[in-house]
Amino acid sequence: MSERSIFSNLVRQPDGAFSAIYGPYLLQSALQPIFCEHQDGHLQIAAFKGLIRASIKGEPIAPTDFFRTVPEEERAAVDGLCRSLHILNTGALGRQGVALLVNFQTGFYGTPQAMRQEVERLRLAAHQAGMAPEAIACEIHEHPLDDPDGLAEFAARLHESGFSIAIDDYAGEDRDLDRLERLRPQFVTFDTAWLHGFAENSAGLALLRIVVGQLAQKHISAIVAGIEEPEMIALCREMGGPLMQGYLLARPEIAPTSFNTAFPETREPPSRTPAEAPHAPAETRPQRPARQFGRRGV
Repeated sequence: MSERSIFSNLVRQPDGAFSAIYGPYLLQSALQPIFCEHQDGHLQIAAFKGLIRASIKGEPIAPTDFFRTVPEEERAAVDGLCRSLHILNTGALGRQGVALLVNFQTGFYGTPQAMRQEVERLRLAAHQAGMAPEAIACEIHEHPLDDPDGLAEFAARLHESGFSIAIDDYAGEDRDLDRLERLRPQFVTFDTAWLHGFAENSAGLALLRIVVGQLAQKHISAIVAGIEEPEMIALCREMGGPLMQGYLLARPEIAPTSFNTAFPETREPPSRTPAEAPHAPAETRPQRPARQFGRRGV
């Protein structure tokens, strides 16, 4: 199957959501909010994390199991298709000043040609979604066998086209400081185990607060993920207010989401202190759309 035919299976449904068909699979975009907080304790969505959901005849399939079935020669195109779904569905929400974090399988983009193709694909999706490139943060996961110079070149290409960069598993080690220099991210998600280790005493909390502040001085937003207990919200307050993501705050929802209703936009500037939020509802189940390839669903 050619890349062109893969993307021709992307369709917008009557409810406004974008989905795609790949072989027997229905691909849908799930979005999970990442929050900051207002002075009065009201949560504001600062960003979304894009998560792919695959299913066959309504039965969910783990994303890792889905990608194992994709032929090697089509994996880069399918990887890009998933990002396009996230971008289009985030744009459909019509929110102002909200970022989107999207995962990258960087091993697919090791050549200049592959990099150019992916950057062009991102630019096209961003244009169609009405999103500014800088609002799209490409999350680069670095593995031990990855070429650091190759990742730095890819990040530079993305930056040159106006896109942002995100990194995960930050633990303040030398390799993490090196990633900050090479990749120049705008978002950094802390390593959960490292975070909990430092949070056990006042000296560790003081250090975490310094780290959050130093990142902010470099225009980098720190993210604490995996917030499932109220104690984690209290920890974020003591850290100086990093962005927050977790099931306690909001579960991922398959597009179209209810987030515009649950968390309406506000112009009040957020503080740097997170707030407690109600428990979130369960993620919605995927529904197979009525569709016609390359056109709006009916």
